[in-house]
Amino acid sequence: MFRSVHESSMQAASMRGHVRDRLFEVTPSEFEVLCKMVLVRHLDAESLRVTAFQQDDGIDVEGVIDEGIIRARLGVQVKRYAEGNTVGNRHVQRFSGALRQGDHQIGTYVTSSSFTGPARDAAADLQICLVDGADLASLMVSNEIGVGETTRGYEVDAEFWQAFDRPEREDVVPSTEVPLANSFETLRAVLQGIDATDGSKTAVAAWVREHTDGSFDDRHADLYGIAGWLLGFVHKDTPKTVNGREVRRWGLTRDGVAYLERIEAGKRDDARERLVAAIRDVEIVQRVYAALTEDERLHYDDVKAVLTRETDLSESSVRRRASTVGTWLATLPEVTERSDGRSKEFVVQ
Repeated sequence: MFRSVHESSMQAASMRGHVRDRLFEVTPSEFEVLCKMVLVRHLDAESLRVTAFQQDDGIDVEGVIDEGIIRARLGVQVKRYAEGNTVGNRHVQRFSGALRQGDHQIGTYVTSSSFTGPARDAAADLQICLVDGADLASLMVSNEIGVGETTRGYEVDAEFWQAFDRPEREDVVPSTEVPLANSFETLRAVLQGIDATDGSKTAVAAWVREHTDGSFDDRHADLYGIAGWLLGFVHKDTPKTVNGREVRRWGLTRDGVAYLERIEAGKRDDARERLVAAIRDVEIVQRVYAALTEDERLHYDDVKAVLTRETDLSESSVRRRASTVGTWLATLPEVTERSDGRSKEFVVQ
């Protein structure tokens, strides 16, 4: 059954309201990821190169638009504010200064809330594009970003919003939230591969093989992508279609970019502090750590017992993943791993 123009308009308005509500539900860092994803999908991907979270001078997302005879640097400022918390004139003026400092020819300021009258006047004078929450929701619905239109009406695109899934805090930790990636050097290479490619596991695996000595396949790329997600360094991007199949993709979060930047700048101690803080926030590590602090020491079999009790892993999976969880646990500065050649134990100082 076909919908009337009036019905379609009403459904679009309802979906715009739904999307607007979702904008207020995501965290500020997730809102930055969302805006990056919308930007990539709205503009011509062939002529746009986007780099998110690389700067601390007021530019959250940077792009280069290249149409052959036209080439311009795009700078985007992103602010997720609560409804009623408006963006004022001084924010726009400050953003204008950041654009000049970074030699950006085009500037766009995006917020989940709204702009004051003086802010809009200043933006008009400075030729800065303003996108408020209502504009962003309308843009997403009209371009079917995060939503889709069918003969039945508008529907939420679940795959798009999966980018903002977070590890769940439940009585039983899902198997997908128990890491199976025990090399942080490899994790670093995977994060670099995500940054350098489209984020699909095939592209990331190929990049890692090219830049490291070891063998690395698509399965490894997915395992390390999940590890990065657990640490908050990676977000899930919408899948891409390869040979008729949908392939999962990954993208870096602001924390992931900051972690890589510190490594590449030689600030290894700072990078390690960020890694340790991220490990502490992983639910299964917290549960094993709680058992360790209670008994002051844990044998490897005790770690397996915690995983058996606290997760939905099979017996064979528990054996494989206990080693990785132990590696992550031993990364905490107050935890020491000891071995007598036959068995391991972890001691908290």
